[in-house]
Amino acid sequence: RYHKMIAEVQDYAIILLNKEGIIENWNVGAENIKGYTAKEIVGKSFEVFYTEEDRKNELPSRLLSIARETGKALQEGWRVRKNGSKFWGSITITALHNNEGNIIGYSKVTRDMTLQKEAQEKLAVYLANLEIQNSELEQFAYVASHDLQEPLRKIQTFTELIQENYDDKEFVITYLKKLDSSATRMAALVKSLLEYSRLSKHTITMETEPVDLNFVLSEVREDFELLISEKNARIMSEPLPFVNGNHVQLRQLFYNLIGNSLKFSSENPLIEITAAVVGKDSIPDAPKILTKHEYIRISFKDNGIGFEKQYNKTIFSLFKRLHSKNEYEGTGIGLAICKKIVENHNGYICAISELGKGAVFNVYLPNSEDLK
Repeated sequence: RYHKMIAEVQDYAIILLNKEGIIENWNVGAENIKGYTAKEIVGKSFEVFYTEEDRKNELPSRLLSIARETGKALQEGWRVRKNGSKFWGSITITALHNNEGNIIGYSKVTRDMTLQKEAQEKLAVYLANLEIQNSELEQFAYVASHDLQEPLRKIQTFTELIQENYDDKEFVITYLKKLDSSATRMAALVKSLLEYSRLSKHTITMETEPVDLNFVLSEVREDFELLISEKNARIMSEPLPFVNGNHVQLRQLFYNLIGNSLKFSSENPLIEITAAVVGKDSIPDAPKILTKHEYIRISFKDNGIGFEKQYNKTIFSLFKRLHSKNEYEGTGIGLAICKKIVENHNGYICAISELGKGAVFNVYLPNSEDLK
């Protein structure tokens, strides 16, 4: 009856391993969860259930070592079924001893926690998105109370000065120009803010399709043809992949990042664009909204003026400017738009830079292996 109790448990995979980790016994729950029949799996190493990465890192042997030294090993992680699909398993490996206290094997109990893991990830994504929305609300509040107020105050002040000095033609002309400049800046800020708000997932339904990033780059090269010639700039790129996304937004992303590199450069700008497939775990400071296992990293590296490390994250805030309007044109919303576009594509963007040593902008987009 004890043997039957173990053999017929369906919600837990209960496996008997010998000292070397070879499977000696297999219950119904193990067949349900992992997909192998006892005939197919008995006599094979339990390493077959682990991902290629875990096997390279020798995780199975390390778990046996922990169980041998401490009595048991606990671990959670992705495991592989017979058909190649993955599930999130909660594992307990317990060392088994004979009457003399010598290890004779191990029991391995696995529970499929995929549904719970997915629920946790969904909750984490929801909370992360809520945090992003709260941050955006704070930024909008700051914009309304500061950035948009500044040109308004100037307009009001200049209007009063013109009224007070109406008979002084030269004075009036001078301040009418200042008035026009403030009004123009106010219009540019409002236009940029509207452009940013239109990118929100809550105000548009984003249509997606396979997008060839090589074609996107060629379009942006054409847009900047004159500026590239004037600055004697070079844009070097290796072959880029397809991604699933919105062509218009991805073009805007490339336009803003390349335009940023061209703007904040002195002579002979060099922009290098590379692509690589990376695991989520290798993404530095990866936010919780990233739920895929693999991402395509598109890197934009330039030899421009760069910026101090302390601005690596704040540089993507609304209307964040590191230089005065007199030094470089713009409203300071370009990188905030880049961040919004990447988030719309369930990705992540970050920057690495040092003052005077150029900058690297890394864009992480979900990997779509089947796109051609």
